[in-house]
This record gives sequence, structure tokens and C-alpha cells, in this order.
Amino acid sequence: MILITACFPIESKWITRRPGVCVVRTAIGERSRTTLEGLDSEMSEPSHIIAAGFSGGIDPRIRRGDLFLARSVRHQGEEIHIDPELLGRAQAALSAGSADLHVGLCESADHVLGSDEKRTLAEDGLAAVDMESGPIGRWAAERGIPFLALRVVLDPAESDLPFPVDRPLWSSAFRHPVSAVRVARHALGAGRVLGTAVDSVIDALRRGSNA
Repeated sequence: MILITACFPIESKWITRRPGVCVVRTAIGERSRTTLEGLDSEMSEPSHIIAAGFSGGIDPRIRRGDLFLARSVRHQGEEIHIDPELLGRAQAALSAGSADLHVGLCESADHVLGSDEKRTLAEDGLAAVDMESGPIGRWAAERGIPFLALRVVLDPAESDLPFPVDRPLWSSAFRHPVSAVRVARHALGAGRVLGTAVDSVIDALRRGSNA
């Protein structure tokens, strides 16, 4: 079984449900690990885990709507390395798609980063940032489960999200209605890109297991 994780409905909505694939919505940030630990007794150990969803861009060359595949994930000062062979298979599958693909180092932060914080991380060679790949990647590493972090960039390096993702959406939309509509429109397109990308990677993983 291949386990796909995502936080929000708009991230998971476009991922195709099919036999042998389990899509799980996790909590945000560090609490995503708690969600997976709660599943331990309910499902067999997955063959692969893909942490999917949206991310922020750090590398200024990455644009909104681009795909990002983590080569490794930095979490709480430690680096979670991703198997190069697995990464290569995913990269080959995604390179054939229409969305631009970037591969690099991902920062797993404990909050949504602003543009100033992103600029600082860019100096350290970071390419993108999210909040779940670190906890999920560490959970997978502890169990010896092959892991990938696949993201679509929603806010590029020079942009800030107009409201925190860890507050109720209705509250943020009430306070910032125009910005909320704009972000929702971008997220809808990003969700479609993510769904297509996840399907491509799943097909590549299955071809590899049958080789």
C-alpha cells in the first residue's frame, strides 16, 4: 500500500483514490506525526509514503504553481535524506509533465514563513518550505519506509500568505475577503497540478516494484 498524506481538502481532493493507495488527511505541522501514529494499529505498514500538499518557495527561481520534489528535508536542525534511487524514479516521472519541476532541500518549519524569513533561508541553499514533511519524513525513517515529499508552490519567495493557515479559514476569509478569494483561486489550480503529479509518481513506484 502507498500512503499519501495531505492536510487540507483542497490538497487531497484531486488525488485519485484507487486500490492499493490510502490518502490520509493529517493535522498541521508537528501534529501530522500524531495523526500517523494513530493509524498504526488500523492499517498495514505502507510500502511508500508521499507527503503531498502545498509549500512556500524559497528559491526565487521557483514560481507559483511549480512542482517541488525534496532531495532532503531539514527538520529541527537535522536533515532527513531521501533515497536517491527513489528520488530519481519520481523525478523522471514528473519531468514528463507540463508543470515545471524543481528538486532541492526543503525546510520543514513550525510556522508559515514570510518573505524576509525565506530570503534568509535562501542564503543557506534551501529551496522550499512546508510544515509537515519533516515530522512525516522522520516517522517514515524510524520505520524504514521509503519516503518522498512532493509539493506544489502556493506562495513563491517574494510573496507572503495573507493569513495564517493554522487559523480557521472562515475567520481569515472574514478578515481578508479579497486575499482569501485570490489564494483560494491559486490553491484550486495548485490542487489540480498536485493530483496529476501524485498519480504520475504512484504509477512510477508501481512500475518499479514490478520490474
